[in-house]
Amino acid sequence: MTAADIAAPSPGSRKIRRLAIGIVLFLIAYSGAWFFAANQIETRLAAFLVDRKANGSSAECDGMDVRGFPFRIGLFCNSVRLDDAGRGASASFGALRSAAQVYRPGHAIVELDGPAEVRFSPGMTVSADWTLLHASVQATLSGLNRTSITYDQLAGTAILPAFEDDAAPGDTHKFIFNAGHGEAHLRQNGADLDAALSVDKFDLKLDDGLSLLPPVNASADLTFVDRASLMQRGSWRPDALRGSKGEMRNVTLDLGNGMVTTASGPFSVNDQGLISGEFSVTMKNIDGWRQNLVKVFPDKDDTVMVNNIANMLTALADGKNEATVKLNVRDGIAFLAFFPIGELPQL
Repeated sequence: MTAADIAAPSPGSRKIRRLAIGIVLFLIAYSGAWFFAANQIETRLAAFLVDRKANGSSAECDGMDVRGFPFRIGLFCNSVRLDDAGRGASASFGALRSAAQVYRPGHAIVELDGPAEVRFSPGMTVSADWTLLHASVQATLSGLNRTSITYDQLAGTAILPAFEDDAAPGDTHKFIFNAGHGEAHLRQNGADLDAALSVDKFDLKLDDGLSLLPPVNASADLTFVDRASLMQRGSWRPDALRGSKGEMRNVTLDLGNGMVTTASGPFSVNDQGLISGEFSVTMKNIDGWRQNLVKVFPDKDDTVMVNNIANMLTALADGKNEATVKLNVRDGIAFLAFFPIGELPQL
């Protein structure tokens, strides 16, 4: 073997060297692409927030930073604030953290810290805090495909303007609320929008600390026909559900001790936000519901109405403590048989 043969690299060593050079070049290119993308996110988001402010609404991300190198990319804020001057609404939150895998940037995980304060004109304020608020978002270029939000140990207060006829200007009601766990899921289903909501151990109290009802577990499973577009960017507005229709597959209220009410059926919402529909309603432990609702509505007329409805349900069930009835809702007014029994809120 000659000296030249010893000095010449073997084919195997040349391949290893080329592979090493390729890996180094890839890492350099990858790192450059990651930091370029991070810079674009910060720059474009900042420009978007400035544009929103010029249009009468604004969003602030204090301490904006993009992190996650090398395998993730996400936006971080020390605090978040939203303002909508046109609707007289504002909201502030604690720190925000988000992360998406670089190979799947459209699927992000978001965590938001409390405390939060949300204000609506005139005179409505909601303050809340939680141990965990977690969201999963699957997005496309046009908007969201699906999103899920979960929270644990939610607690807060709500101050609402008084609506009584004899209420003086500036009078308010204060409520205290707590929930052990809650979830909200939205997804596009073709042209339709599916929604599933649930809350566990929800407790609503008056300012004096008295609970309106026993802690309730509630859930809802609904579809809004031809409303998948609401998941698209910039499509949501307060009257977005007006003129829609859909199917309420199941709504359940469970107060414990056998007090369970379920409802299902088709519905529609007119241009004024009034709901119409025909629902199959099953109420178990009618006496239990009666006893709790008369505490919520202590006014003499309201108590008479609650007792009349309970008596009617018992009569329809041949004296049993459980009844299944058809509840008709026409333009926001709920009817049991031919008798109006309540008014639904306007959407």
